[in-house]
Amino acid sequence: MKKMMILCATLMTMGTAMAQTNSIYTSDSGAVPEIKSVLNNDKNLILGYTITFEYPVEDIEEAVIARLETEGVEGSKKKNFYAFKEIKYNYLWNRTFDMYMQFIGSKNAGTINLLLSQGYDNFIIPTEDSLTTDKVYKWLTALDLDVQNYRYDVTMQAHQEELENIDKELAKLEKERDKVEKKIKKNNDAQLKFEASRTIVSGNELNVDTKAIEKEQKQGKKLLDERAKLESDLYKVTEKIANVRSDLNKKNYAIDNLQSQKPKSNQIVRKKK
Repeated sequence: MKKMMILCATLMTMGTAMAQTNSIYTSDSGAVPEIKSVLNNDKNLILGYTITFEYPVEDIEEAVIARLETEGVEGSKKKNFYAFKEIKYNYLWNRTFDMYMQFIGSKNAGTINLLLSQGYDNFIIPTEDSLTTDKVYKWLTALDLDVQNYRYDVTMQAHQEELENIDKELAKLEKERDKVEKKIKKNNDAQLKFEASRTIVSGNELNVDTKAIEKEQKQGKKLLDERAKLESDLYKVTEKIANVRSDLNKKNYAIDNLQSQKPKSNQIVRKKK
């Protein structure tokens, strides 16, 4: 009975400590870190840390692993856990330790499960190390901005690539338009030359070379048909240019709008490699 009372008191103390810590650390988007039991690689329940963000789990994983690699923390993935062996990472712990990280979720939300060990699967108990727990909570909540910035960079890169393709398409169409306009000018010059040299037959002229007249008529019709086709080509390419310029304006607007929503910088200062 006495042992049961002690256990209940301990659980109540743990719950109070966890509630207080959670109330202190809340991420930029409102995610709250927690302590809960996590299945490790050996399918044993270990008390660890967790936080859930409402972003695609793939983005969360990419952002967090990219951050760790930038900070010189590299590990290996086994099954569904990343293992970081004998690392020194003062954001979490001021000693050499092992870290195990798991990312689970969907396209709508992703959860990070985190376990810390002093080696040989000697996992720390979060409820018994408030100093480390505070540091872990601070780090986990700060990951929110890492994910936001990752998603921002990916989206911006996609916009920039699309913008580059639109610019290329516009340059190609403008070059095509210039060629058509040159052909139209050449056609105009040919028509002026034709009009200046063609045979003019008066009503009472008897000695008329009908074959020459027919040839000139064919030549004149050919120039007019060519002009009609060129004007049609010019209209089509000009219409395409207008559409592409509209796409260009929309893409620039999207980029400007995205830039105005650029996430804040992470307050945690990153170490150089």
